[in-house]
Amino acid sequence: MHYKEQIEKEAELTEHFVNKTSTPKDEKDLWQTPLDLFKAIDQEFDFSVDICASDQNTLCNQFFSEDDSALLNEWVFFTNTSCFLNPPYSQTQVFMERAAQQAKFHNITVVALVNANTDTKWFADAVKSANEVRLFTGRIGFIKPDGKKANSNTKGQCLIIWRGNCKTPCQITMINRSDLV
Repeated sequence: MHYKEQIEKEAELTEHFVNKTSTPKDEKDLWQTPLDLFKAIDQEFDFSVDICASDQNTLCNQFFSEDDSALLNEWVFFTNTSCFLNPPYSQTQVFMERAAQQAKFHNITVVALVNANTDTKWFADAVKSANEVRLFTGRIGFIKPDGKKANSNTKGQCLIIWRGNCKTPCQITMINRSDLV
């Protein structure tokens, strides 16, 4: 086995045993938010744009695809609106930074559904810039790229919410997932 192949194999094993996932790498960032959960959150926020989506998994009429790149383009045409963000989990940190920046700059509400990785730098930074964090009890079974719902998830999730130019310090609450769906 060549050195490069060995490193790739070790990375795959680390991904499987540390992150406890058997999801193929090319599918890892393509999972969709369950529709029932999205609808429950949407009732409160009335989302008009899905920040990270594709033609196959968008939950809003307007969306940024990978080609449109929400990381490179301004979210300016969504001013005074609410944006839903379920980022590719391999790029969570950069999307959290971008969400905080765009919410403040364009005075928009951004609601991010992410893993509740309270031990990471990106989570600590997001909490410092956000207005609210809602930690879910239980775990969310996301929709796989093949359209089937996963039975479980290896981590808990949360909503991180930025409300434009709101100056309210971050509030952290727990919500029971079963109360939403």
